[in-house]
Formats: sequence, structure tokens, C-alpha cells
Amino acid sequence: MKKTTFITMVLLALTFQSFANNLIVGTPTISGSTVSFTIKWDNSWYVTTGPSNWDAVWVFVKRQTCVSGSASEWVHAQLAASGQSVTGSQLQVDRVSDNGGVFIRRSAAGIGNIAQATVTLTLASAINTDNIGVYGMEMVNVPEGQFYIGDGHPNAGDWQVNFTDGNSFDPKLITQAIQQNGIGASSNYSRLSIGSSVPLGPNFPLGYNRFYCMKYEITTAQYVAFLNTLTYNQQLRIVRYPNQTPPESPQGTLINNTYNGYRIEIKTPGDGTTALTPAVFANDATNDNNFDQLDDGLGLAVGLGTKQFLSYLDWAALRPMTEFEFEKACRGPLYPVVNEYAWGSTDYTPFADYSINDRLKDNETLAGAGLGMANVQTNVNYRVGIAATPTSNRSKAGATYYGILDMTGGMGERVVGFNNTDFSTFSSANHGDGNLTILAFSDVTGWSEDIIGSRGFSWMNTWNGFSISNRVWNWHQRPSSGNDNGDNWAGFGGRGVRSY
Repeated sequence: MKKTTFITMVLLALTFQSFANNLIVGTPTISGSTVSFTIKWDNSWYVTTGPSNWDAVWVFVKRQTCVSGSASEWVHAQLAASGQSVTGSQLQVDRVSDNGGVFIRRSAAGIGNIAQATVTLTLASAINTDNIGVYGMEMVNVPEGQFYIGDGHPNAGDWQVNFTDGNSFDPKLITQAIQQNGIGASSNYSRLSIGSSVPLGPNFPLGYNRFYCMKYEITTAQYVAFLNTLTYNQQLRIVRYPNQTPPESPQGTLINNTYNGYRIEIKTPGDGTTALTPAVFANDATNDNNFDQLDDGLGLAVGLGTKQFLSYLDWAALRPMTEFEFEKACRGPLYPVVNEYAWGSTDYTPFADYSINDRLKDNETLAGAGLGMANVQTNVNYRVGIAATPTSNRSKAGATYYGILDMTGGMGERVVGFNNTDFSTFSSANHGDGNLTILAFSDVTGWSEDIIGSRGFSWMNTWNGFSISNRVWNWHQRPSSGNDNGDNWAGFGGRGVRSY
């Protein structure tokens, strides 16, 4: 088989306007064991006051061995311990200890667009005739530091089960000492002892330590890119209804959708005769068999079952965030405001009603004064980051303290921390390795569907569950059925994080 090289955009389509950050990764070139490509994006920052953080792009590589007459699986490409570089002085490359990818970020304080630079990554072994795919997604640095969990709601009923400082209603301060020693039994962080059935020790991510968080929720374009690296048998088992919509189904077969939203369909059927040729999936929100067009909803947040969510994060060499990290990423070090949303206040502005044709465009923008806090109680799925513009403040953008978008509204955020299960073995060190089982499951130590709950509610739900500290969906209802078919996909998705 002749070697081919290609690039898959994982976060944002090229047609996105600049305030969507317009991440563009160029077609890679191959030489020996190195992969070189250009990168640029807009509205980058590195600030040394306030949140004192920066944005970055998480970049990783997939490779596929070319074998005549068969279809090999795509595997995660390990990077060498050295040989990673970027041209110019504006950016730097930060490697990670497991060599699963790199973070590319500003090398000094500044705000604005990132000029095109060339990145060179050295793989741990020669590329030879392999196919190569380079993937990138925007991340936000959440720095080390203490913060509060719970918002101190004085009348929080049993249904709300916010984090508390022991048996009080007060918020609890997560300090360096608590992270180093562990927080212990659930009675230490919940008045009603709602939490892990086994005490949480120092290896559990309580949020004090630094981590990167995806700036946006997983999009339909990202999920399609993931699907298109799976084998036929993995695709067969990752879809919502295994065996009912196999990869060999005709073009246009729907495999994942939301009403008034996106449609992920089969673009090119696979070959199930020998199960060697996987299908090619694509977005087709307009249902006209013209795929991945401007109005096909590529930037909409995708609804995922718990299995699919964990499989995607494993594939991307990330991990799920914990409930504690969710509150840190939203609130930062500020003292809690009772019933606050991710942008730090109790105010919210519902989005205006848009026609479906306008709403599905990748360059869709909000119009009208006062709009821009969050997709709250609209019953409509909008593209990720839609409220942010080059001039919007935190409130108008619907951003967290650190600049993460759509943590209130959008999709319900899947997190580690489901009520009264044992999630104590989940560790900040257990990132995905980029590879899945033959049944398309993640296989990371400490991960399971049973420990995943959710925060933030979604565009499908009413306003009273959106506050940062509200844990109602982690107590009353687990959004998973624990099988291949997953759960309520329409309103639940999420994003990954990575410790460093």
C-alpha cells in the first residue's frame, strides 16, 4: 500500500470565525521518524495576573501500518523523549511524561492571535510506510491552588446535595494539605455523606493540583474523526444501537443525532464480509447526503453515552475530570456565590430563537444586546463557544474563571463522582493510552462507567439544575445504563482533562 499522509481537524472546522479560535493544523510532512506540520490559532492568551493561566493546543499523532490486502487498525503513536520543537519565539512545546502527545502554548505573556509556526514531532520509531494522522484540540490551563467546593447554600435541600464542609452548609476549602493527605470519607465533604463509598486518598484528583481542561465540549466533528480511526468491529460496537446500524449500512444511515441538532451518518459503507474495511462517517445535519458542509453542525457539542465518552477520552490520551475539578475549573479561587453559574453570577440570558438553517452553521454568531451568557433552558443545541467574541467579558462569553466555555448549559458534563460507588482508585496519573479494546471500550485502570455522574445539566433541562455546585444528577439519577447502548445521549457529553 502506498504511504499517504493526512490531517484531521479535531476541534473546529476551518470555516469557523476567529472568535471560535480558528485552530488550523496544516498537512504533515514525513521524514524518517519525524512529522512536521504548521499550526496557528486565534485569541490566544498567557496572563500573569487574575487567573494567571494560558491556553494551549493538545497535539497527538495516530499511525496505521500499510499491509497489502488488509486494513490495519490505527494506533496511538508514542513520541520520543526528545526531538519535539516549534519554530520562532512565540510558542513552546511541552512534552508529557508518558509521551502520548505535546502541549503547544505561548512562551511568554501576551494576548492575541498565534502566527503560523512549524511544529516538528519525533516519533519513538521510524514511520516507514505508515499512514499518519495529526490531531489537535484547544485546552485551558487550570493552575495549582486552593479553592472552594460547594456554594454555602443555606437552604440546600436533600435533593441538591451540594458539597459542604462536613455536617454544615458551609463551602469547604480544598487546600494543599487536603490534596496531599486525601479528603477521606464522604462525610468530610457532604452533609449527607453523598460521595465515594471508600475514602478518597491523596492520589485522587481533588482539584488542588494543576491540570489542563478542554476549552470546549467534544464536538460532532471531533467524534467523527475518532470514529474514522476505528476498525470495523470497533465501529460496530461503539454506535448507539449495536447490530442495528452496522458499519456496512447504506450511505445516509443515522448513527447518532439530537432533535433540532446534528446528524452523524454513514458516508461510505464498510465491508462486513471480512470485517476488514470500516465505514467512513460524516456530519449531515441537513440530511441531504452532502456531508460536512457549512450548515452540517460540525461545531455542535455531541451527545455521548458513558461508554462512548470514556472511549473517546482514552483515544485522545486524556481522562475524565472529577466533581472537585469541575468546581475548581468553574469558580477558580474565588469565594462561592450561592447558586452561581459558571460565569460567576446568578444571572443568565437565554439565547434568542434561531432558524435551524442559521443555527447549524459553523460561523453562526449571537445577535442582540444582552445575549451571551449560556445556552440555558433553550431546548436547542448550539455550537460550542458561540457566546464568546473577541471583545466579550466573562459574563457575556459564559466563561469560567479560567476561560473555559459552556460549563453551564451546553451538554451535561460527565464527571467522576457518582453517588455511593467506589471511585477511590481513580487517579490523576491514569490518562488514556490512545488505544481501545477490540470491543471499543476504554481499558484504563480505575475507569469504569459505574463511577461517572454529571454536572452542569444541559440545554435540555430547566434552569434550577445549572448552578456550579448542584449535584442533583449525581445523586438521584445516573445518566448511564451500563451497557453498549449507553444512555440519554441527547443532553450529555462532556470534555477531557489532563494532569501535567
